[in-house]
Amino acid sequence: MKTKVPTSRASTAVRKKRDASEQTATHHDRFHLKRILVPIDFSEDSKKALRYATAFARQFGAKIILLHVLVPIPVSSEYPCGPVVMQQQDETARYLEDQLSTLGRKEAGDSVSEAVVRCGAGFDEIARAAKELDIDLIVLSTHGYTGLKHILLGSTAERVVRHASCPVLIVREREREFVRE
Repeated sequence: MKTKVPTSRASTAVRKKRDASEQTATHHDRFHLKRILVPIDFSEDSKKALRYATAFARQFGAKIILLHVLVPIPVSSEYPCGPVVMQQQDETARYLEDQLSTLGRKEAGDSVSEAVVRCGAGFDEIARAAKELDIDLIVLSTHGYTGLKHILLGSTAERVVRHASCPVLIVREREREFVRE
């Protein structure tokens, strides 16, 4: 017959603390971030999202991929300026890649592994890039539009959350900070 030995509150607290730390280590071991996508529109809000992503990248040893989505200018083939506009879009894309790389080095250092510029609808290209680049987390800022601006411009962040193939962290314009500058 087994007898139960009474335990003191102190030993129970130590056991609970040990069990909790073992669970934390186990969960941390299962949670891996290797690639973080940060859409950048060069606003202060998107730079704030990059700071959050940098903190995650340093903690998990992950790499950051910066993405800027260039909205194409629709041009009819009937107009002779079509090829010129397309050439300007290519030049703009190269310029933006350079700007992304510079921003990445300045804000995140070695954590940034790539700077990508795509053309298309913002939310669609972000979701597509996340899938194609095997992204583990998207860190995205929101401008916090409400009312008419929200109706007219829509929310890229909302659409990304609905269409992304991975978790999305939304960094709001005004919030309690957990990343120190």
